[in-house]
Amino acid sequence: MSEKEKITPVKLVASVLAAVTAAVLSLRLNLVGTIVGAVLASVVTTLGAVFYQRSMEREKRWQIIVVGGLLVFVVTVLAATSVQLVSGRPVTADPSGPTPTTHTETETRTETTRIETVTVTVPPGTSGQSPAESTTPPSSSTVSSQPSDSSTPSSTPEPIR
Repeated sequence: MSEKEKITPVKLVASVLAAVTAAVLSLRLNLVGTIVGAVLASVVTTLGAVFYQRSMEREKRWQIIVVGGLLVFVVTVLAATSVQLVSGRPVTADPSGPTPTTHTETETRTETTRIETVTVTVPPGTSGQSPAESTTPPSSSTVSSQPSDSSTPSSTPEPIR
């Protein structure tokens, strides 16, 4: 393996910094997940790695900068975690959205009541009798099932709020 192909700490740190730069830039430009975002990330990562590597090779104190950056990162993460533990809410929560302590439950019930309609045809000779007193069986009957109220779900779902 030649000298140019070796992975050195300088190349590794330069690549990491370039990838972070590309991710932040894509996020700021709202291009995350798009083809343009992927192209931009690739170009920024490639050029950024070379730029960061040359800068670190010129500056001999880059190890101090990297260690300092890692310390700042660790302290920030610990502070954010502490705030989350004390407050019980995520630091990155959207203030307009629901908080984790809010519990929303949606329940949909569909009840169908069976309505029976019976049509009785009374023979002409028994017009004085009620249909219940008639001795002849009904000549026709119709049974239909219909929902009793208008709360049955429609074909289009309602959004959950």
